[in-house]
Amino acid sequence: GSDVGGGASILGVLSGTDGIPVTIGKNTLLGANSVTGIALGDGCIVDAGIAVLAGTKFSVNPEELAKIQEANPSKTLNGNSFKGKDLVGLNGIHYRQDSTTGQLMIRRSTREVKLNADLH
Repeated sequence: GSDVGGGASILGVLSGTDGIPVTIGKNTLLGANSVTGIALGDGCIVDAGIAVLAGTKFSVNPEELAKIQEANPSKTLNGNSFKGKDLVGLNGIHYRQDSTTGQLMIRRSTREVKLNADLH
């Protein structure tokens, strides 16, 4: 159920990921010409042209951070900015860029993963 857009790159463990395999979760979208060098969880979106690397810094507002925290209850998130390595494997994150300021930011993704009711 995931989609990798044209020209998108998925880096491997030899590309500076500290030995952590780069995986793509279920129902995740990598936009055209985007790059990921970290593992992405389920239901994530990486907008076209965005590079999500271990050292890439993303800002987040408190309301969106609360929504991301709710989708990832086993991880404690504090602050208003995170490096990509702090977000490895988290579910439901939308990586984007503010078109006015150019600032990279994260929001709660609107791409939902449907759980099988018979199994959960």
